[in-house]
Amino acid sequence: MLQGKKVLVVEDDPHVVEVIRATLDMEQMQVEYVEDGEAALEKAGADLDVVLLDIMLPKRDGFEVCREMRNQGMDAPIIMLTAKVEEVDKVLGLELGADDYITKPFSPRELVARMKAAVRRFDRTASGPSGPELQYKRVRIYPEQYKAECEGTDMGFTPKEFEVFLLLARHPGQTFTRDQILDQVWGFEFASETRTVDEHIKRIRQKLSQAQCQDVSIKTVWGVGYQFEVKES
Repeated sequence: MLQGKKVLVVEDDPHVVEVIRATLDMEQMQVEYVEDGEAALEKAGADLDVVLLDIMLPKRDGFEVCREMRNQGMDAPIIMLTAKVEEVDKVLGLELGADDYITKPFSPRELVARMKAAVRRFDRTASGPSGPELQYKRVRIYPEQYKAECEGTDMGFTPKEFEVFLLLARHPGQTFTRDQILDQVWGFEFASETRTVDEHIKRIRQKLSQAQCQDVSIKTVWGVGYQFEVKES
């Protein structure tokens, strides 16, 4: 699955680089290595299949690089490499557009497994959400455009906010747990990462409020998760 895939490795620790190099050479991948954040942004492009991105980097840190890559429209999976294990670091990375985390030290086996999973998810979803448009009263949702409007006003969801909103909107009244949302939107389950779901729900609610959208809401089902609710007239 990884053979021939193009990967950008952004890592300044030579010992970690050697572990990665030995592992990816065995997988017969096309690999390019850079040591700092600015070089990473120069190499970022639409032809990449996956990015391995360290957090602690010279010039620009991994969080800034991740955010800028997404702002530039790069949609390939980003796997962040980190020695930090605090939940806040992981949540921040996910909110900025990272797809997964590997905590150092990691084994070659884990690295390959995570990369295969990320590439598999990307290949499956590269075309983005599809399906018919949805309408609930004055709210209209356009899956292929990643856009949701209330009375014709774009609510300005980020891609991940939109995917969470769309998942819930396609199943009004159905309760999704945080783990289910993580699995279906981000493509993996880590109990420690469920806070990022709460943060995305919080921002979705803020944008619904800013748009003065009173036709739908995201309801909290205490002790379980969230559901999409269409308000009664």
